[in-house]
Amino acid sequence: MKKKNMVGLMLALVMSGSIVGMTACNNNRVDDPNVLEIYVLHKGNGVQWCYDMVEAFKEQDWVKEKYPNLQVAALTTNDVDSFAAGQINAGEGKNRFDLMFTHMDGQSYAGPTGQFEDLTQSVYYADVPGENVKYIDKHNASYTFVNRFIDVSNENNESYYQTTWNHGMDSIVYNETLLTALGKDVPNTTDEFIAICDYVLDINNRPAGVYDKTFAVQQAKSRYWDYLYPVWWAQYQGVDGYLDFWNGIDNNRLSINIFDQQGREEALKIFEKVLKYETGYVAQDSMSHEFMQGQTMFLRGNGIFHVNGDWFDNEMSDITAQIKAEGGAAASYTFKIMRLPVISALGTKLGIDDATLSAVVDYVDGETTTVPTINSTEGYTSEEVIEAVCEARSIVHSLGTKHAAIVPKYAAAKDEAIDFLRFMATDIAQEIYMEATGGSSLPFEYNVKEKNPELYNSLTPFHQSRLDYFNEEKYEIYTLPDDESFPLAQYGGLTANYNVLYWNTFHAQGNTVTAADIIAETKEFWDQEKWETALASAGIAK
Repeated sequence: MKKKNMVGLMLALVMSGSIVGMTACNNNRVDDPNVLEIYVLHKGNGVQWCYDMVEAFKEQDWVKEKYPNLQVAALTTNDVDSFAAGQINAGEGKNRFDLMFTHMDGQSYAGPTGQFEDLTQSVYYADVPGENVKYIDKHNASYTFVNRFIDVSNENNESYYQTTWNHGMDSIVYNETLLTALGKDVPNTTDEFIAICDYVLDINNRPAGVYDKTFAVQQAKSRYWDYLYPVWWAQYQGVDGYLDFWNGIDNNRLSINIFDQQGREEALKIFEKVLKYETGYVAQDSMSHEFMQGQTMFLRGNGIFHVNGDWFDNEMSDITAQIKAEGGAAASYTFKIMRLPVISALGTKLGIDDATLSAVVDYVDGETTTVPTINSTEGYTSEEVIEAVCEARSIVHSLGTKHAAIVPKYAAAKDEAIDFLRFMATDIAQEIYMEATGGSSLPFEYNVKEKNPELYNSLTPFHQSRLDYFNEEKYEIYTLPDDESFPLAQYGGLTANYNVLYWNTFHAQGNTVTAADIIAETKEFWDQEKWETALASAGIAK
């Protein structure tokens, strides 16, 4: 696979011992280097993983030897995204936490004059405890890229002020039971995905009495749709091209012509087709559903497909148990998360039809062992086609890129906090995280199917399907950097599209706005003056 061109300067993100008490919000600071105080944000994957990891950390022989008087205060947890930033803004003397597991943009707090501890040598270039490997070498490369500090004064500066506490995946969750009942396979391409949507829409082709209330896609309202857009864009454009956009580069030079990238429009065309209200792929009343309501309806068979992320299985575990207890058809449904279909426009770009594109996907996935016949009308060799499809198949989007774990520079128990982050890279910690979250993972090399088959077999088919994908031998998963990993977005205000709620626009009843309209609107907004201002704000010289 082509080496990714990471010319952009990068943002940072992060990860996240006898428990002394659970608190909600106590700002009484404990200036005791023996007492580690931790804050952890409570989202879809819960916080049990942190409780369990604290207990395991305290029991490590090397921790007992290094910190004989270690105490870990009761964890502070809540589901308020802004809480961590508020604590950090309060500053030394008010923020009591030594280690914080957040969901935030930490760039403005990083750097030599910022409030975050520099983790470059103490974590990233330190050894993983008990393992003959450095943290940075075991860390997923795309997350290392995301976590790198953006130093606009020195693009060669490699420093890290945060790390990551979730290696997630956003994609399409599907009801395998209903999809199989339709006689359909998981789609390899977006044209195949749309063909299944058309099939479900045709009432006459539905088994009698089974799918009367089942839509192809459950819920259009969710912002999760936005997480698929960069994947389809990058599949078409190539990762290098996608990164070029965020770095402001077209044809190896800074240029406003980045807005001419065809991949942006090709990805929008999928949303325009799938979400169009009048088409009827999506439950037309779904805009009135709150996210948990929509997800529950999906579990009950209201849709074949649902856009969501790896946290879905854990987040819905209680409701899933309730549905199983009720009995009926829904009690036996199996749900999985798919490898996002490859955008069919890539096949057109490569000069092959969709059937050939799908066959190449099967080959790069290892489903077939014989190279399919490839006759590109655009002059691409078989090797070039396979390389492009292999790269497309490896790309994922993840909210994990904003799960920042940080250590305040003024932390009293700084050393313990840093060592806790190092411990999170161990195989021991990988298993603790998976067990506590039901199968979610941290951004480190760890093939649970090989190293702990018993744990793998205990996981749901949902997480087994994701982990099989992440440990695919034929390609390395590449997680797209968060937009704010780039100076032009962080400081210059660059966005992919001027209309940031395009999926709602497409689903609006009577909508006439097209993908081409949104691209044109974006190009009209970004005139030369705004472009030059963005470059200047980002510290990028023309």
